[in-house]
Amino acid sequence: MAEQHQLGEKCFRWQTVGHAAASLICLLVVQKAFLDLLLPIWLNTLERMSADRSRLALVSHLLGIGGAVVYWGFGSLFTLPALLHVKRWKIQVKRTLDTCMLLRCLPLIIFNFLISGAFASLVLVAGLPDTSFHWRAVPDMATLVRDAAVFLAANEVTFFYIHRFLHLNKQMYQAVHKVHHTWTAPISLAAIYCHPLEHILGNSIPLLMGPLLCRSHIFTTVVWLCSYMLHSLGTHSGFWFCDDEGMHDEHHAKFNVNFGVHGIMDSIYGTYRLPETSHVEATR
Repeated sequence: MAEQHQLGEKCFRWQTVGHAAASLICLLVVQKAFLDLLLPIWLNTLERMSADRSRLALVSHLLGIGGAVVYWGFGSLFTLPALLHVKRWKIQVKRTLDTCMLLRCLPLIIFNFLISGAFASLVLVAGLPDTSFHWRAVPDMATLVRDAAVFLAANEVTFFYIHRFLHLNKQMYQAVHKVHHTWTAPISLAAIYCHPLEHILGNSIPLLMGPLLCRSHIFTTVVWLCSYMLHSLGTHSGFWFCDDEGMHDEHHAKFNVNFGVHGIMDSIYGTYRLPETSHVEATR
């Protein structure tokens, strides 16, 4: 029995490492595609914006446009199956969307979207060097690999400890984190439905630590933030097109498991769990 338990733990470890490696590869592909295919098209426009606007206004525009496209565009698309009460591919089949609840939550969601954009803009302008804003001095492949690895590692560790603290400290849970857990069966548009303090400390800061540590280029930083936003929308969707095997959905269902992003920290602390029903079984 003990040998089976140890074998199961090893499988969890390798599964979480594989998840993190897949995220790293996907992020690198997206970063490289944006640098090689889209930046040349946008280059003149970005240089004109840099000349006409302050650095803070420029970063605010980039984060605002990127965030709006990803969060409200893809977020609405990912929420559509829940709005239509689709059962196929749903993780928590017995729980359906309360549309009135979503409408009540929208003001706080919009507020958090705005304050996180403002906070990230201020932090990036203050914390990144001048070289991060040179549009023709983009990072090479080695720098992209280093940055992506640091982004993911810094976010995994920092988010895990802050999130875990918000659960273990009963006062913080009742006053702050309980707001997010209003959604026991999450949907994409509720991904940032949380106390504003949590949104800054627990969501924004872990995402910004990597770019600040690496002194990364602003373009790849914006792509990173938008890519992670897309990931968060997927993991909160409530359906099996999430990329974490239902790990975060299980956190909303059980509360005391899966405090991290990729499961690496959870596998170390023994809190890694996946839903009992797999995506294969859900699609039969």
